[in-house]
Amino acid sequence: MDFNVIKDSAMLILMFLVFGVPAVAIAARIAMRPILDAIKQVRPHAAAPDDARVAQLEAEVRRLSGEVKRLAEVESFNRQLQEGDR
Repeated sequence: MDFNVIKDSAMLILMFLVFGVPAVAIAARIAMRPILDAIKQVRPHAAAPDDARVAQLEAEVRRLSGEVKRLAEVESFNRQLQEGDR
């Protein structure tokens, strides 16, 4: 294979990456925008989270954090007991 062929191929690939990929991404964004807007109009509640659900999830996270802290304390206590036996 000739070096010029490899160089030309690499240049072509680089030009596609620099110009082609962004152009395709912009075109896809422009084409998909009306579809996404229509979906938002049909399902407006899907965009906003339910406040009661978020509050419930936050309470669950607090509860689980407390459990993890308690388990860490128990593990530390057990480790201290095992070190005292030796």
